[in-house]
Amino acid sequence: MAESSKDLYQKAAEELKKAMEGFGTDKESLIKVVTSYNTKERLKIKKEYKEKYQKELIDDLKSELSGKFEDVMVALFKDPIEYEAECLNKAMKGAGTDENTLIEIISSRPNWLMQKIKIKYKELYGNELIDDVKNDTSGDFQKLLIGLLECERSDNKNINKENCENIAKELSGGEEGKWSIENDQDVFYKYIMFSSPHELSAVAREYYKLSGETIIDGIEKKFSGDAKELIKTVLFSVISPSEYFATRIKKAIEGFGTDNTSLIRIIITRCEVDMNIIKKFYKQLYQKDLIEDVKNDISGDYQKLMVELIK
Repeated sequence: MAESSKDLYQKAAEELKKAMEGFGTDKESLIKVVTSYNTKERLKIKKEYKEKYQKELIDDLKSELSGKFEDVMVALFKDPIEYEAECLNKAMKGAGTDENTLIEIISSRPNWLMQKIKIKYKELYGNELIDDVKNDTSGDFQKLLIGLLECERSDNKNINKENCENIAKELSGGEEGKWSIENDQDVFYKYIMFSSPHELSAVAREYYKLSGETIIDGIEKKFSGDAKELIKTVLFSVISPSEYFATRIKKAIEGFGTDNTSLIRIIITRCEVDMNIIKKFYKQLYQKDLIEDVKNDISGDYQKLMVELIK
């Protein structure tokens, strides 16, 4: 008789427990178990672990592991919504703000997911996410983030070509191509905050026809600082999300040192979404293999686990 799903999850829980017993932790076994199941299944394994051993799996993992390997293992057994809420909180906690994390998560998540993250954030920290973002940011950057967190972006899939042409004309500076940041930046903000992904893509195409440059290039010229990066990220992550995350991984591993926080977050949140497409874009953009670049940048059990998640 074939094993039931519950039996499989119980067996996996037992394998995890066995890997953490005795002298030394069998990290190879831990890697094998966690990479053999998807997120929903791992959450069920965690539940079975609690029922069988009357202990929290994450607590046991934390007591047995350390470093980046621990960070990845623990994250893999967290509810994805909870994980994203925690990432946002960490980005604002303490001295300084991790603007890149705020930009990445808030700009690239769809309305339905952002709403769930906001609810979970309130449950975990007792504060509204919007209030914490207001207290930790300022200026145009704050204005854009708050606008996106209001989750009023349209879901419209029926494109009004004439309307998109008119928006593109406004964004490119009108008939004469003139553009004033004092007068016209709100046009960009409204476009970014309220247009649906389909509308954003359509306007971007019309903008190129009118101006001869991509809308990303236009933003590069017309804005500066965090607001510029946020607007670019919204467009990039909506128009070509897999390509966007390929560039984010590259940024995390290039130069001296590794941005492990970003690398872990991106791999964990995308490994079951579009990792195969991300790998193709990475190869296309950089003429290098993503797995080989990650291998060359990190090491040990942390490397082995990350590579298995990318495969």
